[in-house]
Amino acid sequence: MNKCHICSKEFSKKGDLTRHVRIHTGEKPFKCDTCENTFSQQGHLIVHSKTHTGVKPYYCDTCEKAFRTRRELTVHKSTHTGEKPYSCDTCKKAFTQKNNLTVHKRIHAGEKPYSCDTCEKEFRSNGEFNRHKRIHTGERPYSCELCQKFFSFSSTLTNHKKSAGHLKKLESSKNTVPSSASTSFVDCGEADIKLEIKEEATLDEDPLSINIEAESVEETIKQEMEEEIEDKDYLSCEQNSDEKMINNIDIVEHKIEYD
Repeated sequence: MNKCHICSKEFSKKGDLTRHVRIHTGEKPFKCDTCENTFSQQGHLIVHSKTHTGVKPYYCDTCEKAFRTRRELTVHKSTHTGEKPYSCDTCKKAFTQKNNLTVHKRIHAGEKPYSCDTCEKEFRSNGEFNRHKRIHTGERPYSCELCQKFFSFSSTLTNHKKSAGHLKKLESSKNTVPSSASTSFVDCGEADIKLEIKEEATLDEDPLSINIEAESVEETIKQEMEEEIEDKDYLSCEQNSDEKMINNIDIVEHKIEYD
């Protein structure tokens, strides 16, 4: 039996132990050749690579939404059926994914295996831990290829894609590039289970700790949104300049007709 020297968890295979230890060490030996993002497992890199190619071979029979992996499709289908096959033995709460149940059980056990080297804060899930680390590192893994801008959170990327500056570039690019290639971003989470994860993230937490974390995240989002406001201000000035130019042309044309 292969035993983790950090948390004492046991594995039947040495390879499984090696992958597990990377959770504690933060090691990510698999690197994307396109955007240089790194991953702890090769399978995660393969799935990530499809965000650049746009390949989504798995389709939902109900709504025809496409997915990169069979697992993503399986998780998505539960949104139509409402099926939650994984249930907590302690409180009977049910989940669509086994991993979410595993994270949930840590609430009852008080287990937080992910620790931040910078501020020593601990987390129940790797997803929470990774989002927290961006506060310290300033990492911006979500990108808009059209505008060449990067963001720390998917929500700020979504807001950016609705901004006047982005929409103007998107409109002007339609005649030069395929619309399907206009924007892309790396989203490491499952869109259909974000609400479920959000609910779990707020359970059994220290309110003061949540407030501090929220303030740090809000500050990062505020900074990124200020960049979007600068884009809007620039676009407004550009439009005002165009209007003034048109007015001047009209005055000149009227003068020519009068002469």
